[in-house]
Amino acid sequence: MTNDTIAAISTPLGPGGIGVVRISGPLAYMIMKRLFVRRKRRASRTGSLSEEGRFFSHFVYYGHLVEPGNENIIDEVLAIYMKGPKSFTREDVVEFQSHSGFVVLNRILSVVIDAGAVLSSPGEFSKRAFLNGRIDLTQAEAVIDLINAPCETAVQMASRQVAGGLRDVVEGLTAAVTRLQANCEANLEFYESEEHDDDRLHVRETLRSSILPEITALIKRQKDTAIFKDGMLLAIAGAPNVGKSSLLNRLVERETAIVSEVPGTTRDIVRDFFSINGVPVVICDTAGIHDTQDPVECMGIEKARDHFHRADLVLLVLEAARRFNAFEKKLIEELKNTRMIAVINKADIADDDAVDDIQKKTKHIPYIHVSAKTGAGVAELKDLIFHDLVSGENLGGLEGATPNLRQRKILEKIERELQRCVIAAETEQSLDGVSGLLNDILHFLGEISGNRNKEDLYDHIFSQFCVGK
Repeated sequence: MTNDTIAAISTPLGPGGIGVVRISGPLAYMIMKRLFVRRKRRASRTGSLSEEGRFFSHFVYYGHLVEPGNENIIDEVLAIYMKGPKSFTREDVVEFQSHSGFVVLNRILSVVIDAGAVLSSPGEFSKRAFLNGRIDLTQAEAVIDLINAPCETAVQMASRQVAGGLRDVVEGLTAAVTRLQANCEANLEFYESEEHDDDRLHVRETLRSSILPEITALIKRQKDTAIFKDGMLLAIAGAPNVGKSSLLNRLVERETAIVSEVPGTTRDIVRDFFSINGVPVVICDTAGIHDTQDPVECMGIEKARDHFHRADLVLLVLEAARRFNAFEKKLIEELKNTRMIAVINKADIADDDAVDDIQKKTKHIPYIHVSAKTGAGVAELKDLIFHDLVSGENLGGLEGATPNLRQRKILEKIERELQRCVIAAETEQSLDGVSGLLNDILHFLGEISGNRNKEDLYDHIFSQFCVGK
């Protein structure tokens, strides 16, 4: 890490109420003194606040940001100085809160750079917080998850990790393994080799009874909860004019897709997003599957088929007012290895004979009756989608620490090493060998929280942040 003073706009560009320019590093205080002119106070409540030319840490100052040299006012701002190490980066930090807007924020950033700062790279503020010991790697990654969270459940999970949920678990596991290794090393130092049987037994039982089960539970929790971070892809399939677009609009509760009595209105993929019981869902309306020579329609149908095969779940929309047709029969056969729900639409104008025919020919597929026009059955369809998406998943335990994919891969390595260590202790291998395996486990635990020197990994992780974070 360099000693540069970094600066960036920390709020989204564009019109808005407030914009923030953030500065961190050894020149932050000097830049504030050079650019910020505090408005004169009529009277001060304390003498310290009225000292000319001096700013105190963790106070908010009101005044103007000016261009050095000509004293032209750039904007009316609030300025905050946070003296390190009592700041996010544990360096001296200054924030200017101005009116938002592309021009004004860039003018502020420009004079800050001219005063001695350099432009921050993506995630550099958070990276400095990590390298200076303010947060560990699990908390830094949780910030990314918090920013990118697609639903409320994902926000809650990420917030727990930002607060140190996984860090605390890893620290507890590290302490337990360290105690085991310390005991091994002490016994190797002070006792003869024939007296180590009890030590190996103690290692085996501790790993089996507490450490290994906790690692396995963390791995399972990541798999169980990935749905809340990654979301699911839902595709709507069917013949033209069966109500696919109307169904999409009902599910997302807004007019996303064009609805028309004219068959073939949808020719390209129409996407929208919604949430079912906290699970984020990307839903795609697709072109109607039918026989056509129109080259544009053919392209739309091919794209539709591609989405069917990539989707986590397909809603096959069928019309309750007519019998099953050949294209629908062919589509079901084509999607026989795909998770599918038959949605028998237009229940408000259903023909009983047609419905009986559809149900007989789709008896191997879960089905539900709805009316996209009136909304009847749509709530029940959402419940059916949710239970199909999470079928076989145990979604309990969301209150605990939740690893991400990178962390899970490391935990899986740790699980394998723990199993090797248990076998080593059982087969009367040397206590020295068992101690070596425990040291490897400690190394992997350190990779989770970022206690090892892996600069390339850190660069990759923090590059996922936006500039100014």
